Amino acid sequence: MGGDRPVFCGNFEYDASVREIERLFDRYGSLDRVDMKTGFAFVYMRDSRDGDDAIRGLDGREFGNRRRRLRVEWAKMDGEVRRREDLRRRQMKPATTLFVVNFDADRTRERDLEKHFEPFGRLKRVQIKRNYAFVQFENVDQAADALKSVNGTHLPGAHHTC
Repeated sequence: MGGDRPVFCGNFEYDASVREIERLFDRYGSLDRVDMKTGFAFVYMRDSRDGDDAIRGLDGREFGNRRRRLRVEWAKMDGEVRRREDLRRRQMKPATTLFVVNFDADRTRERDLEKHFEPFGRLKRVQIKRNYAFVQFENVDQAADALKSVNGTHLPGAHHTC
């Protein structure tokens, strides 16, 4: 039936929640799960016919505060999305601010992030928004050192990685 091959849903704002994506798709059929990423998600529908319906109903639809047009299609199983994201990340210019995701938003406080990132340099700003955070350093070198050192590591007191 379905469940094995996800529907790709992309081009939404970074602060969209899993629940918002679930609400978009659940009118088309039962969901197994939503694998949320930054700005895109993989939606696993129980029945592939429901996935087809969701693609027809949602592709190109405006969504979110900025009314961005969603891109909804069957996920390519060849790693194209990962390659595109890797290329985008490599082409990004260094910045003083890190975008932190995949931490336990219910248990993590700004002070926890400060303790985790202070060893790499002086922090100008730490701000948690929903399920992501911004950590701003005084200069790009400090931010780059922090990124290189903590990317993919566990945040103390949290169950997920930075």
